[in-house]
Amino acid sequence: MIAKRQGFTLIELNLIILTLGILAAIAVPTMQNYLAECQLQAHCKRLQQEIVSVAQEALVKDSSTFYIRLDLHNDRYIVRDPSSGVNRLVELPAGVDLAYSNFPSNTIYFGPKGTPKVGGTIRLESKKTGIMQYVIIAAVTGRTRVSDKPPSWNE
Repeated sequence: MIAKRQGFTLIELNLIILTLGILAAIAVPTMQNYLAECQLQAHCKRLQQEIVSVAQEALVKDSSTFYIRLDLHNDRYIVRDPSSGVNRLVELPAGVDLAYSNFPSNTIYFGPKGTPKVGGTIRLESKKTGIMQYVIIAAVTGRTRVSDKPPSWNE
């Protein structure tokens, strides 16, 4: 009578653990880069929504005292709400860099029609991966979009 084999040998278990370790070593850095990219995209979308929200508020209140001030050195921005008189500070997480703005004095001013006084670009960058995202604001219409490519003003 032939004995049936029950379970795994120690060598087989070691091979499985080694294989799982190699797969984890490959997957973890890839996952961290993916999470850093998702974090960057989420904060670009949040900034875009802040801009749209402030523009709509300026339109509703027919006021030109609304603005968003970008603090490039501290990776944060200030949203001015004149109706409450409160400046709301929004800090970006440690992995996201508020890298560039071509707005005068790094401030986006909104007119009473809800459009920005000038158009421009804000660049956010992932400190981990170096990936860049752009929040682009059209001057005349106030249209705001997020892109992974810098704007071409000839479009």
